[in-house]
Amino acid sequence: MGVALVLLGIGMARAKEPAAESLTKTVQAQLYEDDPEGRGGLVEVSDGYKFVQCWHLPRQTIVTCEAAGKRGQPWMRHVLTKERRAALKEMGFTADRQTGNFIRRWDPPPEPKVLMAFMVRALEVGYGKSGQDPTMRHGWFPAAECPARVAAGNPYGGEIVAFGASVENVAEGCRLEGQDEDGDDDPLPPQPRMPDDAADLLSRQYKTIAEAVDWVAGGTGPEHHIAIFSWGDFYIQCMKAEDPSMQCEVVSADIMPRLKPVLNAAAGRRLEKLGFLEPGYSLNYAQNFLLHKGARDKDTKAIADTLAQAAQQGFGNYVFLPLQVKRHTSKPN
Repeated sequence: MGVALVLLGIGMARAKEPAAESLTKTVQAQLYEDDPEGRGGLVEVSDGYKFVQCWHLPRQTIVTCEAAGKRGQPWMRHVLTKERRAALKEMGFTADRQTGNFIRRWDPPPEPKVLMAFMVRALEVGYGKSGQDPTMRHGWFPAAECPARVAAGNPYGGEIVAFGASVENVAEGCRLEGQDEDGDDDPLPPQPRMPDDAADLLSRQYKTIAEAVDWVAGGTGPEHHIAIFSWGDFYIQCMKAEDPSMQCEVVSADIMPRLKPVLNAAAGRRLEKLGFLEPGYSLNYAQNFLLHKGARDKDTKAIADTLAQAAQQGFGNYVFLPLQVKRHTSKPN
């Protein structure tokens, strides 16, 4: 599995995969050498919102490595199973009461090549594989024993904030406070009854989904084709950003707690049987669909069938609400 390299705060787009020698030099510069400007150095590997980051402060020999925890990103509970937490423990990580992440300190650290392999391995055994290559980022941050972090409840919650990173919600101090569990005072409306023409309704929905999926698949060039299918508060969204694939997501109760009575653990297992990854890589259930050259019609029909099944198996009788489809075209930054 390769590792892609991008700069923290410069952009999250995947860069061309660098040579192992380049990766080693980056780790060496960020974590083993003091910055002339007195900044802390940071290297991170991530797979979606799952991350392992290692950081170093000037005039110190310690390198601290952290793996994403549930306090910063509560949806990590889906991927941080008992077995995976045990695997992180075997790699030397312990639960950190201050940040909520898993932490391991090296003094002295192993050679850069070994540390890089350790980070990638921790990402795999601790959080599972999404099928995508992990991304490597590096950057600098204000040297402090308790650096600023992305606030809990946000994507990459608990991650150290590097210079230039665009982060709206930042947490200061040594302890990362968990997300407030605000009660949702606006419960879902009662589930609709199954209509007499349920089979015909679902058939019409499939055709509508298939037409929009085909439109998404037909996107060319740098533009992103995005389709959002919604049944009231429940939604599925698909985007084609890079050939030859389309990524689709089914909303989760982690992003919209009022959906918990319907999008419960049983619904999650049904979505996973359809090939969707549990929240962790994303806040939602996510799946990457390949688009094979010369087989667009076959592929889009298969994708539409999976999405229709996801709505029927995940949304209960809310799937009988009127289906609305919004199409968007956006250019990458």
